[in-house]
Amino acid sequence: MYHQDSLMFVDPVGDAFLLRKLDTLPTKLWTYFVHASLPQSKGRTQSPSSPSFKIGDTKPIDSDKFLNQCALIMRGYFPDIIPSACEEHKWSPDAKAYLPYAYWHRLGRRLSGAQQDCPASTLGVTKLLLCLSCGWTSRYCVTGQEKALSQWIMLHPDRSVEPHELFSESYRLNGGNIYLTLLTCENILTKMPFRPGRNKDSMQLKLAYIRNDSEPLGDNYGAWYHFFGAALYGFVRTQAFSTFVVDVESFGSFFFEGPDRQETLLNRSGAIFGAQLRTMFENASWLLVPADARTDYRLTPGIAAIRK
Repeated sequence: MYHQDSLMFVDPVGDAFLLRKLDTLPTKLWTYFVHASLPQSKGRTQSPSSPSFKIGDTKPIDSDKFLNQCALIMRGYFPDIIPSACEEHKWSPDAKAYLPYAYWHRLGRRLSGAQQDCPASTLGVTKLLLCLSCGWTSRYCVTGQEKALSQWIMLHPDRSVEPHELFSESYRLNGGNIYLTLLTCENILTKMPFRPGRNKDSMQLKLAYIRNDSEPLGDNYGAWYHFFGAALYGFVRTQAFSTFVVDVESFGSFFFEGPDRQETLLNRSGAIFGAQLRTMFENASWLLVPADARTDYRLTPGIAAIRK
């Protein structure tokens, strides 16, 4: 299985493997659809046998207050670290030249027997969106800081690492590059997301339960990577477009995993936060956020609230 070993904004070899990997999806998705669930659903801690458990219907993260918290973090590192941004990961020139006829070429190979898998179209989406949608950024959009951030997480007690703390350490490791900050968070949170028992990973157990449910039994793995993935996409796109994209994703998840109001709310909060973060970075308003601005961005039942 292909995996970048360093930061590569343009990667023709990786693009070839990515398109080949994409062709494995149609058969897998059909299998998941027939069985009405994705593999990770079998490993969730949420259980229908827990009648007291109720999925929350209020948003678990307030994007405005989380933005204030991140501004506070950015000011804390200033002037040693000055926020910056860079271009997103894109298709290589070789891949761009191939994409207009890629599907038909691979379909011909399938019909001739030269290729076993049914081809899948990229639908014209960007490389970043394709990787985010499939949970593959940790393979094809590596930043090089994933190992350091994972090791930092493992130094903490179980259920203690909060979202703003993860942002802060990633921001430091990436020298203030906000795109790489969010991408590094996403990469460590979404390693092999489509597998049973993903919630039980040792690193996942270090993360605070951020869903707003009646009990900490829901899909915390999905909660974290959906929020940071949506935030990353919101940072590189407009708020209107990024919220539309995450709403489409939530609609698709409904058919495979059933309704999950918390996942939908986290998707939207993440996209809004990412777009707000981009605006705050571009106009340098992170320097102007009042010191007493509220930062208590989440109030999850059963979990101590974050307060200034």
